[in-house]
Amino acid sequence: MTLDTTGWQPITLPDLGAGEQRVRVSTWLTQIGEEVTAGEAVVEVLFRGITFDVEAPSSGRLRRIGCFENDVVATGDTLGWIEMEGSAGESLA
Repeated sequence: MTLDTTGWQPITLPDLGAGEQRVRVSTWLTQIGEEVTAGEAVVEVLFRGITFDVEAPSSGRLRRIGCFENDVVATGDTLGWIEMEGSAGESLA
């Protein structure tokens, strides 16, 4: 079976103001299959002892998580994917 990710948008780690950086994934605030709204915090990351929220880039449903709690990720890395509202891609959690 092939996973069709048409209509899925990646959730990427934004630049937190210090250029290229590595952060630790702290807590996923949204679980696979839950609906999210654009701008809603979906995951918390820890950088230099400070917790930052990473927001959903679009509204839809969280379909896949690409990193887990305590993983170290860098600016621009994909943390997960949202199936955008109205997309026709196959839904696999």
